[in-house]
Amino acid sequence: MRWLVFDCPSGISGDMTLAALVDLGVSLDEMREILATLPLAGYRLESEQVTRNGIGATRVRVVLDAEIEHPHRHLRHVVRILRSGQLPPRALDWSLQVFTQLAEAEASVHRMDVESVHFHEVGAVDAIVDIAGVCIGLDRLCALHDVDSLRVSQIRVGRGATRSAHGVIPVPPPATLQLLRGFPIQFTSGEGERVTPTGAAILAALTQPLEDAAIRVEATGLGAGSKEFVDAANVVRLLLCRPAAMPRQRADVTPETRGAAATEARPRSKPSEAEPAARVGVVTTTIDDMVPEFYGYVMERLFAAGALDVYFTPIYMKKGRPATQVTVIGEPHDTHALARLLLNESSTLGVRIAYEERMELERRVTRVCTEYGEVQVKIAVRPDGKLRAVPEYESVRQAAETAGVPLADVYRAALGAEVDDDVGTDKRKA
Repeated sequence: MRWLVFDCPSGISGDMTLAALVDLGVSLDEMREILATLPLAGYRLESEQVTRNGIGATRVRVVLDAEIEHPHRHLRHVVRILRSGQLPPRALDWSLQVFTQLAEAEASVHRMDVESVHFHEVGAVDAIVDIAGVCIGLDRLCALHDVDSLRVSQIRVGRGATRSAHGVIPVPPPATLQLLRGFPIQFTSGEGERVTPTGAAILAALTQPLEDAAIRVEATGLGAGSKEFVDAANVVRLLLCRPAAMPRQRADVTPETRGAAATEARPRSKPSEAEPAARVGVVTTTIDDMVPEFYGYVMERLFAAGALDVYFTPIYMKKGRPATQVTVIGEPHDTHALARLLLNESSTLGVRIAYEERMELERRVTRVCTEYGEVQVKIAVRPDGKLRAVPEYESVRQAAETAGVPLADVYRAALGAEVDDDVGTDKRKA
């Protein structure tokens, strides 16, 4: 389990975030393929290596065809474009959240209805590509590295004035300040716009403040902006990391390492601790009038939208009516999006939202070799430093079907497979 931390020492924009994802290893070609499914034309994505104040970084640009007219759009037009493509479900939901945040901020600043807002610059093709590309990249990165939380450490905004479609406006732009409400920000000493409305919307829709949480950085991606600043390197940094209080994963235990740690492995010299309590959003509702077949679909949609867990509980309501309580657990920044999805996809008329704390054990997945083939095993680190291994059901089922043996035989074989112990020398059984 990891975090992805946005570090913005010189601000943030959509293209800088896109570049940082590419610098961190997300395939630009894969982004291009998915973006090509959107009904957009007249652009191309270009990438290059640059330096900013002596720091190497990746620069990604959305280059527009000057011969093609790119009209201003309303939110409904952008939503239609995004839904017409083949974005992964979570990337689509994130993209819609970001653009909704932009529309709401612009509506608040201009004191008009959301559907009346012209996006101007942010509704152009380059902004749609930036935001959709960022959400595609984040979805891919989170899936590859088991990222379950997006955070932001620092946000530095500029000073002075800038020119927009409405004329000269102060820096930071009013919509940017609206989007960053609740986030700690710092003004730079030099003039110039550092945080664009697009960059601010990405942070507002998808992240929560890191605050004083300590982290262990595993990898860093740097995305460069187009401008050069004297007082800071114009880069945004994406930090792939783990919370510092979590036990450090051993370098010798990887998905390719043969075997899993024993259920009762030798205690470490210093017992580890469970991860400190983290906040989660909990959305609940009770339903007594929905077609039973719909529940499975609703659950799939919620998981695709980033829910950490979804479960159904049979209950009895007033007058003895049988009903189902739906409980959805998600990251705090995903809570309202999950609630909206539940209101859209189910027959409920209202939901309840609460924020709770949860504690988890550090865990990872590896493989063991059995006489029936390889089986995935999930390893959890207990607070006393010992390890607990549990075979993964789907992997056990697949091995049992392939070998033509009972499921229980494969499960027992996985538990008894030979593994390396904590220091990688003594051979033990799971």
